[in-house]
Amino acid sequence: MLPVWVMIFSVAGLCFPPLLLVTGALGLYGYLRGKKDAEWAKRKQVTQMTMAVSGAGLLIFVGLFLPNFKNAQLRMKQLECRDTLTSLYAAEARLYEKEKRYTSKVSELDWKPPRGRHLIRLGEGPLEEVGQGFDEAKFPAMSSKAVDEAIPKLVSGTLGVHGECPACSVTILCATQLDSDATADVWTVSTIERTGSQGEKIAGGLPWCDVDDVAL
Repeated sequence: MLPVWVMIFSVAGLCFPPLLLVTGALGLYGYLRGKKDAEWAKRKQVTQMTMAVSGAGLLIFVGLFLPNFKNAQLRMKQLECRDTLTSLYAAEARLYEKEKRYTSKVSELDWKPPRGRHLIRLGEGPLEEVGQGFDEAKFPAMSSKAVDEAIPKLVSGTLGVHGECPACSVTILCATQLDSDATADVWTVSTIERTGSQGEKIAGGLPWCDVDDVAL
């Protein structure tokens, strides 16, 4: 009766995919055993159905799970840019507390780059690379130039120090390339409240995702 029970469990495994690995293996065992044992040969069709159900269930599970798994990995990597802005904002706050001013120069900040490879901009000029680099010739879509071109002009125009300090503000950008397409992941943070592209109110000090490379 083992082949019959395995067949039943293979159907139940459609609701619990890891069970399909066990039923698939047992189905294969029953099929091979049926070639040598006359009693097991009577359940040959049952074992074949078990392997078919288990195999199909695993393929469906992998097809559904794999994209979500990759998406989750990208979301985790995306948060690295957010964390970079959080630490940069804290460094700007320390500078302001000490000297009553903000800066658009990373060299003037008491700041150490966190993990990951990111491109930051505190004002005008080219993007500054922080973190671990890579071969831009091998990954042209991830080059500093390609990422810079993918940043919306409206976002770039808000960066840097604005106003006369101490009554001034600063807006900082962090960008990175999460995949091989032409879209870059773009985050900004400011010391003042802002309005998002869809009319959202963005509190000062809150890192904001202006371009979501995971969703695009």
